[in-house]
Amino acid sequence: MLRILAQAILSAAGVIVAFFVSEGDVSYPVYQMVVSLVLIVIAALLVWYVPKLTRRNDA
Repeated sequence: MLRILAQAILSAAGVIVAFFVSEGDVSYPVYQMVVSLVLIVIAALLVWYVPKLTRRNDA
C-alpha cells in the first residue's frame, strides 16, 4: 500500500515537472525531487487536518 502511494506521488511529480522543464534538462531530477517533497508535505497536511475539519462536535 505504501509503495503504491509513493509511486503515485512520484509519478505525479514527474508529470507536473514535465509541463515546465524538458526531460532532457540536467536539472530535471532535482525539480522532480522538489515537487515530490512538496506533494508529500501536502499529503501529510491533508492526512493531519482533514479529520480535524470533518469531525463533528456533538455535545
